[in-house]
Amino acid sequence: MIDTVPVGHFVDAQGRSAFRIFAPRARRLAVVLPDAGRRIALQRDGDGHWTGHAARLPAGTLYWLALDGRLLPDPASRRQPQGVHGPSMVVDVVPAGRPEGWVGVPMSQAIVYELHVGTFTPEGTLAAARSRLTHLQRLGVNVVELMPLAAFPGERNWGYDGTYPFALHAVYGDHDDLRRFIEAARALGMAVLLDVVYNHFGPEGHHSGAFAPYTRALETPWGAAINFDGEHSRGVRNFFLYNTRYWLQEVGFDGFRMDAVSLVFDGSPLPILREITDLAREIGRADGRGLLMIAEHLRNERHVTSTPGLGFDAQWNDDPGHAIAACLGGERRRQLASFGNFEDVVKALQQGFVLDGTRFDHHHRSFLGTDGRLTHPAQHLVYLQNHDQIGNRPQGDRFIATRGREKTLLAITALMASPFVPMLFMGDEYGEVAPFYFFEDFSDAALIEGVKAGRRADFAFGDAEPPDPHARSTFLASKLDWQRVDREDGRAMLAFWRQLIDLKRAGWIGPRDFAAVTVRADACKRLITLETAHTLTALNFSDRALAFGPVAGRVPVLCTAGSASEGVMAPFAAVVWAGPARAATLNP
Repeated sequence: MIDTVPVGHFVDAQGRSAFRIFAPRARRLAVVLPDAGRRIALQRDGDGHWTGHAARLPAGTLYWLALDGRLLPDPASRRQPQGVHGPSMVVDVVPAGRPEGWVGVPMSQAIVYELHVGTFTPEGTLAAARSRLTHLQRLGVNVVELMPLAAFPGERNWGYDGTYPFALHAVYGDHDDLRRFIEAARALGMAVLLDVVYNHFGPEGHHSGAFAPYTRALETPWGAAINFDGEHSRGVRNFFLYNTRYWLQEVGFDGFRMDAVSLVFDGSPLPILREITDLAREIGRADGRGLLMIAEHLRNERHVTSTPGLGFDAQWNDDPGHAIAACLGGERRRQLASFGNFEDVVKALQQGFVLDGTRFDHHHRSFLGTDGRLTHPAQHLVYLQNHDQIGNRPQGDRFIATRGREKTLLAITALMASPFVPMLFMGDEYGEVAPFYFFEDFSDAALIEGVKAGRRADFAFGDAEPPDPHARSTFLASKLDWQRVDREDGRAMLAFWRQLIDLKRAGWIGPRDFAAVTVRADACKRLITLETAHTLTALNFSDRALAFGPVAGRVPVLCTAGSASEGVMAPFAAVVWAGPARAATLNP
């Protein structure tokens, strides 16, 4: 059993309000209740935590921590109603309920949908997002992944600049809104994952450094790394382990997507990442449900998902999407610099990792990766695009806006027919063309200017000046245009996705087993086929029409362009053939 102790405000076994604050170097520490004019003295224990208790404080009570004479928010605050520099708030958290028989969604069956709460709906709230869950359920999605919810500065942000890992960002709603969202999703058969950031704190509002050495000199691209193995790291490790327990058990999420875990630096005998995945499984066993733990590692290392390794269920895999995008679009900037050949697409569909240690990666400037054939297909989460791959483009443009509908349909068919776990980014399902920009709402003028300069330098925008990340108009332009769902092209795209997902969930295309999907390629024709026991999927990656089909004993059930029954595939077309019985059961 992994031992964790609560931090921040919690209710103890006697029903009292209790506080536990990690501050190993503090001389004096107390809780200040400004509205009541009271102080609660805290006493230090042997491992650097300060504890104290009082009669049960009602939800909504504001408090400060008086640290050696300074009034500061609680690093483990559950809510910051007045922003990252304001007082913390006492919150009553009720775990999300589970329908009878709920055991979660296994990775082997997952269809994942990534969304940003602030731009998913016009309102930008959890309550508004909840009203769209039936849309996702009808699409066939069964796992919803929320981009980070931890409190960050201002109104708007992607969420990776959070400074209070326990606090729900106030603009999105309260804990009851979050609980209702999770419960509504589960009632529709969908698990809900939370994107968490355990590699750094955001650059504004990070007051925890006054209490303890939460960070250390090691740098990430976004600032100092979390201190998981240096002086006083035991308390820091407990902070993040308890954060894991808090979100998975006390709030009740169905798992995590963990941001940039390759930048979680830890030389301990038992890495914190393995402790976290072990804790998640312990919680799952205690609750009688499966929890999904997905890593963004992006170094193509199989130890991320191995049992002797970090123990994640799956990891984000950029390679299939990058290979397809580079092949179809001809781009060679940033991560796409290592891709572009037709053969890369074939290898990605066959093995998962293109960068497998045998080729120099021009972006990371190393021979990066391991052999994907030594992993299981369900350990790879693949996508045509995600928040990073759209938002870190100069104009935040989506694949369909740049490459067009035909190439987009070809690309998504290729990914869905692969044996890997698919993920959509919000709006993909109806062909959203609105951009998804990077945006922030910092209050420090120097930081705001630094973000602009840093993005120009880091992402090599060149002469293409991106929209001002600080302008509210940039945020508003990134919201989904739901009216597209009701237009002819939106309805057609949505119907195509539904059919693809229906075939995927039934295992007729892309069963999650390398041996069950036979990938063949004709480099001269630039034609790829993926054959299963039930279907044959043909992908024309050329700009020429190809003679192909009909397929004996099967009829075309999906065709992205032209008419496959005539034996000719249009340029950049994809066709799926299935037995006549299966064709009759497809969703209209």
